Amino acid sequence: MTIYQSLLSLIFPRRCIECHAWLESAEKEAICPTCFSRLNFLKVEAHLPKIGKKYFEEAWSVVAYEPPVLDWIHQYKYHRQFHLGPALSDLFLKLDLPWKKYDAIVPVPLHWWRQVRRGFNPSHLLAHQLAQKTGRPLWHCLKKKKSTPPQAKLSSEERLKNMKDVFTPRLKMKTQIKKSRLLLVDDVLTTGSTANECARVLMKMGAAQVDVLTLARPL
Repeated sequence: MTIYQSLLSLIFPRRCIECHAWLESAEKEAICPTCFSRLNFLKVEAHLPKIGKKYFEEAWSVVAYEPPVLDWIHQYKYHRQFHLGPALSDLFLKLDLPWKKYDAIVPVPLHWWRQVRRGFNPSHLLAHQLAQKTGRPLWHCLKKKKSTPPQAKLSSEERLKNMKDVFTPRLKMKTQIKKSRLLLVDDVLTTGSTANECARVLMKMGAAQVDVLTLARPL
């Protein structure tokens, strides 16, 4: 910790994002040890049998999509609690992934109108913070060409239909995508339909490999 950071911690002492207990000045995490111990870290890849043909190679999620992480993600996404972003992106680093093998980190895009209404793209902010922490470039390879109903309100079959052909590549990224190993980042992985459709487009553009990383997934 630098002198500047030490002074800031004295002037603006930090609290745990869950229980609001005071954190030690030397503590790097934004979550106290007690609350951290409640997190259900996942040790295996996601098993996604309902997506059919799989276009990504590996899909990892850091923790189970249950309280308190579920509540943090909801507050971050729907109530603009941006202070949770750094703490959430720090959780990505708990996975022992070979970050340097990826040529770039790619956020799952929002449709432009949804982003205007929400005011930001949660996946982009998380991917941006992860890129800064791992030293990997952030590439905006994809755009969502049509607005769709929220996935959370749909069945597994409806989710697959809802995501079909809704993403398109940014053509100016075509040369960079080709033969690249990409890490696709989102907040929650459920059926995998959104991630798989993004991966399909990237692979069609010539990517060598697409892996998926999300903060959480339901058990």
